[in-house]
Amino acid sequence: MLDQKISKYLRGTATSKEEKEVQDWIVSSDQNTKRYFEAKAEYMASTMDDVDGDLDASYHGIVKTQNPSPKNKRRIPVAILKSAAVLSLLVGVTYIFKDNIIDSTSAPIISEDAITLQLDDGTVEVISENGKAKVVDSEGNLVGAQQGSQLVYKNNSGFTEELVYNTLTVPYGKRFDLLLSDGTQVTLNSGTSLKYPVHFLKAMNRQVFLDGEAFFNVTKDSVNAFIVNTNQLNVRVLGTKFNLSSYPEDQFVNTTLLEGSVSVYNKKDTFDSANASLLEPGFKAEWNKYNNQILVEEADVAMHTDWLNGKIILRHVPFKNIVKKLERHYNVEIVNNNLELNEELFTASFDVETIDQVFKTFNITYEMDYKINNRQIIIN
Repeated sequence: MLDQKISKYLRGTATSKEEKEVQDWIVSSDQNTKRYFEAKAEYMASTMDDVDGDLDASYHGIVKTQNPSPKNKRRIPVAILKSAAVLSLLVGVTYIFKDNIIDSTSAPIISEDAITLQLDDGTVEVISENGKAKVVDSEGNLVGAQQGSQLVYKNNSGFTEELVYNTLTVPYGKRFDLLLSDGTQVTLNSGTSLKYPVHFLKAMNRQVFLDGEAFFNVTKDSVNAFIVNTNQLNVRVLGTKFNLSSYPEDQFVNTTLLEGSVSVYNKKDTFDSANASLLEPGFKAEWNKYNNQILVEEADVAMHTDWLNGKIILRHVPFKNIVKKLERHYNVEIVNNNLELNEELFTASFDVETIDQVFKTFNITYEMDYKINNRQIIIN
């Protein structure tokens, strides 16, 4: 049975569940890792003539309100080698683990549950939540280090001559803190990536790139604006506290302001006060990705920021949107086959409950047929 799953995994025909089982098996021991590479080498040798490309080798109450009317799979790329390199693959595969950092030159398989840091040269390092990872530049100089659950970058007098980017990625079910070299504090929510300079350049805007959700406490700099780039929207500040949610699968990009002021504008436009929407504290800007419209209104700040305290607060939210929040928060996959349930609106508050307790409560409020199998919940 295991051999069949490995074979399907190498051919790219495995299901999401089978892929996860194979990946977990591979990293569980050195012997399993060796066995996998042997199987991979045999498979590549059998297909070498035809293939040249890439192989994937405290519930506080839920109230149902009146209806007014697969977790992403991530495959691990493995370079397909020419026949002359197959033997060297078996002989030369080594792994280097030091300070919770994996040497990417050995093409390790990284668990989808790991917090990762991608360096400017493409090297991917695993960040343990309680580890002591160190970040060095191309010349071996220390530019940052982990302090508990936070990755801290050195100031280095604030600026350097060349932009060098790192990308921090936080998986489902986890959060992580980041202190940028200018002193800006960032907390990344689950399922989020942030690309940022190791150091910012003098006399230039401080730009970072967000995919997901993060809370920013930006160090004030009246000369060099801090700009968060998302897929379609830019958020420009000088020094302030705000939350920005821009998950690819969500229809809206939400910017909620706590202190100071922020300007939001279309990424395609050059910033100008005339084409930007200015927010005041306690307000949010909701950008519709499909019609490129911005709605500015007073915000329920707690609903947009209590994830920092491990909470989920929902106000009249369609169940289909609640599903995505639960998947990210609890690191689960929810398959909803009850399409009528998708548009039902709910008000909910989750705190310390397990995913099982959450669904038991949902089942009391709105009767549904569901089954929990490890990380997968199926609603019929």
